[in-house]
Amino acid sequence: MRLRRLARLRLLETSLLALAFLLPGTVLAQKTVTVRLDPVGESGVSGTAILTAAGDGTNVALDVNGLVPGAGARATMHANTCAMPSASFAALPNLKADATGRATATGLVLFHGTESVALATMADGEHIIAIHAGEQVVACGLIPKLASASTPPALPATGGAAFPLAAALAGILGLCTLSAGLFLRQRIRMDR
Repeated sequence: MRLRRLARLRLLETSLLALAFLLPGTVLAQKTVTVRLDPVGESGVSGTAILTAAGDGTNVALDVNGLVPGAGARATMHANTCAMPSASFAALPNLKADATGRATATGLVLFHGTESVALATMADGEHIIAIHAGEQVVACGLIPKLASASTPPALPATGGAAFPLAAALAGILGLCTLSAGLFLRQRIRMDR
């Protein structure tokens, strides 16, 4: 009986230690970039595009306001700048404005309609997202550079700290889990 209890406690200890080391890495591996889409000219169209790593590809969630109610719009990703976008592009999900001129869409970023585009490729500070109404670009935004794993992101001037807060919480949870595992280990030694 005592041997079974000891074996269960060792299994729990090992599991807790593994969780302590793996959990912070899993939380920190989450990569998301938000792109602010500003009006081009006096179009009045603006919004956001949230890019999230999805395996080898990238998911995008578009939220655009100021479109003509009921009209369709097209979203694309290009290299270069909003003033001089490249001719080559990757397609993002199409948009359809509701009665208020707002359109939302989610889906994969695809090059040539089938090839997934990695977030690291897009989030290099040298790509843009453009919103087209007909043949005219009505909103555009630079995709910010993705912070590398080796350099921590700087805190924004507003004091928002979504990523550092998640990292801190993951670290605290990891330390609590490690402490619980060490406590169990000490208890096993005392039971011997």
